[in-house]
Amino acid sequence: MLPAFLRSRAARAGLIAVALGAVAAAPLAVTGSQPAGAVTIAGARTLSDKVAVDWSGKHHPARTTDVHLLAWNDFHGNLEPAGLTIYNRFAGGAAFLAKAVKDRQKRYGARQASVMAGDDIGASPLVNGLFNEEPATIMANLMNADFASVGNHEFDKGKTELLRIQNGGCASTGCKGAPYPVERHGRWTTTNTYPGAGFQYLSANVTDKATGKTLLPAYGVKRFPSTGGRPISVGFIGEVLQATPTIVTPTGVAGLDFGDEAAAANRAAKRLARQGVKIPVLVIHQGGFQTGAISSPNGCAGNLAGSDIEAIAKKLDPSIKVIVSGHTHAEYRCTITVNGVTRLITSASSFGRVLSDITLKVDNRTGTLVSADATNSIVENALNTPGAGVTRQEDPSKADPAVAKVVKQYVDASAPLANKVVGRIQGDLTRDATSVGETTLGDVIADAQLAATADAGKGGAQLALMNPGGVRADLKAADISAGGEAVGEVTYGEAFTVQPFGNSLVTKTMTGDMLRRVLEQQFTGCGGQTSQKILQISKTLSYRSNPSAATCAGKIGEITVNGATVTPATTLRVTMNNFLATGGDGFTVFNEGTDPLGGAQDIDAFVDYLTAAGNTGVAVPARDRITPLS
Repeated sequence: MLPAFLRSRAARAGLIAVALGAVAAAPLAVTGSQPAGAVTIAGARTLSDKVAVDWSGKHHPARTTDVHLLAWNDFHGNLEPAGLTIYNRFAGGAAFLAKAVKDRQKRYGARQASVMAGDDIGASPLVNGLFNEEPATIMANLMNADFASVGNHEFDKGKTELLRIQNGGCASTGCKGAPYPVERHGRWTTTNTYPGAGFQYLSANVTDKATGKTLLPAYGVKRFPSTGGRPISVGFIGEVLQATPTIVTPTGVAGLDFGDEAAAANRAAKRLARQGVKIPVLVIHQGGFQTGAISSPNGCAGNLAGSDIEAIAKKLDPSIKVIVSGHTHAEYRCTITVNGVTRLITSASSFGRVLSDITLKVDNRTGTLVSADATNSIVENALNTPGAGVTRQEDPSKADPAVAKVVKQYVDASAPLANKVVGRIQGDLTRDATSVGETTLGDVIADAQLAATADAGKGGAQLALMNPGGVRADLKAADISAGGEAVGEVTYGEAFTVQPFGNSLVTKTMTGDMLRRVLEQQFTGCGGQTSQKILQISKTLSYRSNPSAATCAGKIGEITVNGATVTPATTLRVTMNNFLATGGDGFTVFNEGTDPLGGAQDIDAFVDYLTAAGNTGVAVPARDRITPLS
């Protein structure tokens, strides 16, 4: 059932229709005679280049209507601009993204739809995470978003919590984010009960095993007035990457099946076609990267060859000609041509720093897509530009006042905790990795987790391992938050931004053989691993690594713990977070550990470690725990 917010808006405008349940099983046939793998990718090289696709052939229809799609992705609850930058511009923040979106909505009137390509919530700063991820959803409501594909982080707390975020109601800890702005009878007021999302989440390739249907609608349809009088219908198919279970805690995806992206999209496109909807747009939380010399958010530098989104596009039905992508936090606008079909594909970076504006030109008579083009714009928020020692000077004219007011509500409510100084660091702790994958910040987090579980009564841990994807931001000594702390001081808010997931620590008994196989699972193709992920390790552990070795066994050399060589029969107490403890990130060997003992939350362990360092502060590690093996 749709939340009341969306029901009232849909009824008032008469625009949005949502198809519930699973879609038909048979995919559409993909035609064309090109050999498999024959793909051409192209795009802009400069900001002024236009990227457009024309499917009309030689004869353009006499009358067309422009429909505009406004798209963003991977917002991750970044309500505040903070120090976010892109292309040497201060950029991002909810109020500034809202201004950019709402200005275009006003310009395009009834002929626009606003969509998000996943990860609107999850892995968020404290100002969003403290309130059960609700503020980011409220921000999207205030931006009049229509649809969103689910992202992997929408599943961080499981399907029940995702459905609460969609439909409304208080969390088990209460409605901590009240009062909430909500639209009723065309006017904005407030409520003390979280109202849910005013937009519809879509999940064409996520099936609830208990019902056999898609967890959320596979697609939604929005209808637009045309210049010829006949309404234009556009279908939005929402998806998340099929590999979501490998990067989300197993409890988060329990009871769900994540299917092939292209097959699910093709089934949805077929069902849309049966309803007379001739323009399916794929909004998917999966993407690619620009590579090489990247000079523009509108570029396609290095192309997307070999990317996950290219592999999906190669299998899509010809009717799906526009793809709004995300997940990689990259920005690009490209065309992908395969099997004689050229598609337009966009991505809008992350954290609200870029907005995609896609124009669909539609034949008034047939309701078919004639052409499409896109532009990515930087969402600037300041009067000045970044530089050494430069403090951002906010430009209020670039912010939406209504959204800025609500952002301030959450910033003020979280400030006492966010601005509390919890420790010091002697220098920058970053995610910059050595050639074998070790980082200073990863080292410190692993040390903190070891310190929290070393006591016999708390686990008796001898070493700790941390997944790199759980380290979400650098910790810079010179960064100063709204609390105005001194250089080197770390606030709770800064620490939370580094570790925002609220994972708990688990200590298990593992053998030396298990430890070696876990370390081998860091590399693609080893033990079922799908991509390289180098675990960060505590100071008690050291080993030699050769990532380019031909065999998995050859990638890991001697392993020592507290200076003693680890043999296959060695017994060790090992700490990891609950995400890894249940096989997250493809580290299935952790499931073999025995005698688990639960511990503190990871953020608490990190804060305690910072505090324990006192006025001296935490030193910057040497990054010599993992050494190259030639």
